[in-house]
Amino acid sequence: MTKRGKRGVRFRWWMGALLAFLLLLALWWQQTCALVTTEVAIESGKVSAPLTLVQLSDLHGATFGGGNRALLSRVERQEPDAVLVTGDMYTRDDERGRATALALLGELAGQYPVYFVPGEHDGEEGFLSALRQRGVTVLDYETAELTVGEETILLYGIDNQSYTGTFDLHNAFPTPPEDRFSILLAHIPNARAFFAFGADLTLCGDTHGGQVRLPLLGPAQVDGRWFPRLQGGPIYDKGLYTKGETNLFISSGLGNYPLPLRLFNRPEVVRITIRPAK
Repeated sequence: MTKRGKRGVRFRWWMGALLAFLLLLALWWQQTCALVTTEVAIESGKVSAPLTLVQLSDLHGATFGGGNRALLSRVERQEPDAVLVTGDMYTRDDERGRATALALLGELAGQYPVYFVPGEHDGEEGFLSALRQRGVTVLDYETAELTVGEETILLYGIDNQSYTGTFDLHNAFPTPPEDRFSILLAHIPNARAFFAFGADLTLCGDTHGGQVRLPLLGPAQVDGRWFPRLQGGPIYDKGLYTKGETNLFISSGLGNYPLPLRLFNRPEVVRITIRPAK
């Protein structure tokens, strides 16, 4: 082969490698940084008019557009009656991420009622105090009432970082009322305990949906288990789960930890519609 021919082969090889890199970079950006809106609809005889809520979770200090404008705009387009935040909005010891989370939640609290429960990263008292100063309602084993028009729903919030085998929310709260729609906010899922408690809807985060998900195999890792679908047993990784009249929704969240990587599991804003039963 002539020198010119060898140079042509090397050029084509480098151009092919560059094209492959750019395609992978575009795929990474689309899967890891491009927001989606996940819609959840719950029907209940306990409400007489629709309510619209937005759930945000597991931001881990990420930004979507300058000043998180893309994220704020997406929330605004949902026209929520309230924003419910289920923790880990920044990563522990990340001061820049902490400031990002405060700015985002403070701006949201200037437009909507915002309710927050902490995760294992953002439960520091200084952060919670700063949220309260910005108008965010922090639910630390507390309840609150959210009134929209003539509808009043009951909110519970807990801050557990782990659970014992005998964990029972009835030790902390009365049984949810039968005549009022109730929502439990908790960062870390505990399906057994939450279904037993009996709130109409429980919202959680923490799992990141496994971050990386593969066709047929599902999440790469959830709760310390690698490819749990191959191991059998129930998996509560993301999405809506229903048992009787109770519902559990686990958001795959917005940010990433410990690696900035998602696959088939884009960062999500969750729009929840609670509407009267037909």
